[in-house]
Formats: sequence, structure tokens, C-alpha cells
Amino acid sequence: MSILTSAKSAIKGLAEKILYVDDTSVARDQLRVLEDYYSKFYFDTNTDDLQELAGILKKKHFVDSICVSQNNGSMIVSTNGQDLNEAVIGTALFNYIQSEIPKSEAVMIKSKDWFMLYPYEHKIYIVKAPASLSVVELRAIAKDMECFFSKRKK
Repeated sequence: MSILTSAKSAIKGLAEKILYVDDTSVARDQLRVLEDYYSKFYFDTNTDDLQELAGILKKKHFVDSICVSQNNGSMIVSTNGQDLNEAVIGTALFNYIQSEIPKSEAVMIKSKDWFMLYPYEHKIYIVKAPASLSVVELRAIAKDMECFFSKRKK
């Protein structure tokens, strides 16, 4: 039986390397860290300052920067200050991809970090982060910002 056990473990190890089987215990540890972080901090998105809201959302979603621009490339807000270049490049890139792939929902580009483009309510949300965000997370950022814009209109 020991030969059979050794063969099973060798085949299992080879299969894990070839198939890149994920160990979920690491993910659970990461979730515990996030749960601990969110239990210690409260992110109040009820603010009257757009720049402050962008900074809060940046911390809340663990991203390096958030930039919101109109479809024409004009910047609305950026956590990096006045980063008009990022707004113009992001909207131009998204508009090009949208013209080639009309039903695209989001664009995620991996370079050194992730560069994510998400359209919502006639705006382009440009998010930079060390790890990719899901479309749900991008939508959450956009909805929080749009809630601010709708309050401002009233």
C-alpha cells in the first residue's frame, strides 16, 4: 500500500502543478484580514466634498487611484489631483475598445499594476490597483459616486 500511496501523492502533486489547483486556505486567510480591516474602520461616504468621497472610496476598495471623466475625456475628479492625462487616455482607450467590441462591459489591462475602465451613467471610471477588481466592485465605486452626483443635482 505504501507504493500506491506514494504514487497517488506523486500524481496529485504533478496534477496540481499542471492544473494550477488553488489552495483555498490562503483565500480564507485573506478574507479574515479584510473582515478584520472592515470591522475596525467605518467608511462614511455621506460627504459634501467630491474629492473627499473619492479618497474615501480609494481607501475602502484598496485601490491606488480613482479617476472619473466624461465620455469626451474631460476630468470630473481624480484622487491623484489634477490628472487630466489619465482621464484623456482612459476615455480614448475605452471609446476605441467600445467601437471595436460594442458590448464590452469593462476593460481590464494588466501592466505593472491593473488599469481598469468601467463605463457608468455616461462617465468612465478609471481605477488603478495592484490587483484586479471584479465588475461588481467597479460598479460599487461607480454607484457611490453617482449617488453623490444625484444628490448634488437636487
